[in-house]
Amino acid sequence: MPILPSKSCRTAQLIAVMLHTDETFTLRTALATLALGDITAGLATLIHYWEPDPYPIDLVFPPLMFLLLSFLWCWLYQRPENLQKVMRVSLVTVFLGGAAFPVWISIGQAIYLPGITLVDRLPPMSSFPMAIIVVMFIFATPRTIITTAVVTWTLVSLPVLIYLIVHPTELWSRRGLEMAVTLGPITGVVSTLIPFHRVLQERFTSLQDERALMQVLSERDSLTHLYNRRAAKEFLSTCITDADASDGVILFDIDHFKRINDTYGHQAGDVVLVAIAMRCSQVLRKNDCLARWGGEEFLVVLRHVVEEVIERIAEELRLAIASEEIEPAGSVTASFGVSVIKPTDTIENLLRRVDTAMYAAKTSGRNRVMTDKSLS
Repeated sequence: MPILPSKSCRTAQLIAVMLHTDETFTLRTALATLALGDITAGLATLIHYWEPDPYPIDLVFPPLMFLLLSFLWCWLYQRPENLQKVMRVSLVTVFLGGAAFPVWISIGQAIYLPGITLVDRLPPMSSFPMAIIVVMFIFATPRTIITTAVVTWTLVSLPVLIYLIVHPTELWSRRGLEMAVTLGPITGVVSTLIPFHRVLQERFTSLQDERALMQVLSERDSLTHLYNRRAAKEFLSTCITDADASDGVILFDIDHFKRINDTYGHQAGDVVLVAIAMRCSQVLRKNDCLARWGGEEFLVVLRHVVEEVIERIAEELRLAIASEEIEPAGSVTASFGVSVIKPTDTIENLLRRVDTAMYAAKTSGRNRVMTDKSLS
């Protein structure tokens, strides 16, 4: 398997961003949703405490919601991997504290306490069921959204609608009509969007995957599946820009590769290239960049290593290539050039330096490692 470049590689960052765009968007949306809910609960708490004669229920649920949502926001911010768990808890919190309990308590008071009407006692939560369903469009699967919509409508909207139908005087009041329309037809219209949400989600995911795949393919060598020359140059440019003296470059070339092609055919040459790519990938770290530079040449960019380690890794690569025969070509070796990236380097003079070291290894007998330092 090919080794991916480090996170400082702009190419790898772009691929990673495309592969994880949906997760990042969902996390940010979850934090924003919890923050808005927390702000709403906080404002409701202040408003009810400032009222001259607030209902006891209004002095209990808003501050509880504020505390719970504040805790959930901090939890998600500190532990983003718990996104699904946090959103499930917040959904239950909002459903029970912001919709179900206020509805049930208000209906009970309107039925059993004289002189109390639902339209006067029920807090302004008619839009809560619709808001819960809309939020679920982002954080849940279509099946979960449908289940949530059915449960929310059954336990919140339906009791209010039944009460209003049984009490037509309240139904035909301004507040009663607003509650009936919001909890009935409008919530129903929002629920009918669930199938369209699923189709749009699938299409978006498909387009996102295709875009990421095309980006990856444009930067991969089709034979070895390593990074190609263009991607390697971008990575190398980033390393030079960082001016980190602990970065290094290894350039190696397969010895007598033309003889392999002439003797065994180009298909055998392809087998050799793939085998060498796999062997080198197993030696390198995940934050190193391994690329097919062109033909039978390979380029390795090492991050955050001292010069002695760069030489040791080059020697390990040389031994990995020569350790076992590659059929049908038999014993295969490579010659290596090594150089440390300097703060004053450009891509051109760095490549010229490491290329000179590699050809010095070839002229010295092949199957060996030479550093540019040894040539000076």
